[in-house]
Amino acid sequence: MSTKGADWNTPLDTGGEAFELLRNARKAWIYTYIRHNTDTTIDDVVDSLEIPQRTAYDYINDLESAGFIEQSNEGRPARYAAREIDLQLVQDDVQRQITPALIEAIARREKDGDIDTYIERHGLDGLAVALEYAREYADGSVTHRIMAREQEISSLEAGIILDALRPVVEE
Repeated sequence: MSTKGADWNTPLDTGGEAFELLRNARKAWIYTYIRHNTDTTIDDVVDSLEIPQRTAYDYINDLESAGFIEQSNEGRPARYAAREIDLQLVQDDVQRQITPALIEAIARREKDGDIDTYIERHGLDGLAVALEYAREYADGSVTHRIMAREQEISSLEAGIILDALRPVVEE
């Protein structure tokens, strides 16, 4: 995806049931946790993410139904593994990808107010665009000033979101 051609008006969050996950940062956290910790049990999720057990069951069922995770054993306790995701949303001539990195960026909005504010201002599509810039920023091919100019945002805002997304693209 070219970051230069990014259009923030593309509604990334209107891509169907699987995209509902993107609106819920807690589900995104659970997916990300399971992705980084294979063969995870629901008790692991409850203990590590400090969420109510009923919520964990509901969210894991939602994630499994949407195909984001799968049960990795036949026994009890049930263990889960994350599937690698690469969904594409094409609207008109604009294409967006839903990747594990984007889901992790969304998950971080729970604990990083800068990401949460950025999503509120620019939507999920704006975050997807910023994530692409963050990859280029991490490898040194783009600066925050280039992103600011191309996306018509302040240099300060570009620097803040690039720094907030850096851990996602460097992991």
